[in-house]
Amino acid sequence: MTQSAMVVMALLIAVIAGLVSGIVMAQLGASTLTFVGTGGGAFIAVATLGMFIVAYLMPPAQVPAPAAPLPPPQSQATAASS
Repeated sequence: MTQSAMVVMALLIAVIAGLVSGIVMAQLGASTLTFVGTGGGAFIAVATLGMFIVAYLMPPAQVPAPAAPLPPPQSQATAASS
């Protein structure tokens, strides 16, 4: 599974967790602001945890640094020497 697919899965799980927690709070008789805030908080918490898990399971690829700096182009090398 690629890293982008894992990110999409983590966000979809976060959306479901947010919806479920908001619906549960609405069924318990909470005010509109309370169940919307609870759903948003659950989404942020689960999405953050999911991103940490994705970063742990699939760390970004390390790009090796060049061994030596590249020489200047020929036009700059002749202008600097004269």
